[in-house]
Amino acid sequence: MSPNQKKALAVFVAFLSSVIIGFVCGLTVMALSEKPAAAMCVGTGAAAFLGVFVASVAVIALFEFSDSRPLQVPSSPRGDDAGNSSGQTPPTTPRPGAPTV
Repeated sequence: MSPNQKKALAVFVAFLSSVIIGFVCGLTVMALSEKPAAAMCVGTGAAAFLGVFVASVAVIALFEFSDSRPLQVPSSPRGDDAGNSSGQTPPTTPRPGAPTV
């Protein structure tokens, strides 16, 4: 995953958890007050959402996300990996017991 994808995933998880926490706070205010006003429940939920989300994004911004993709081996500027200018593979010595031509 690229660093930007990792950071976007972390912000998305922070957003979802903030929504859930804000919703629970709004429901808690509604359950605990005798005559709950809609504005009071929504305001409490929004304040909880905003506080948790801003704090989460601030914590995410502190971390350096790294690239977890495997590094590609750079090829030779001449196009051959062996460094051989003739374009042929270098000769190898035969193994003991191998048939020879």
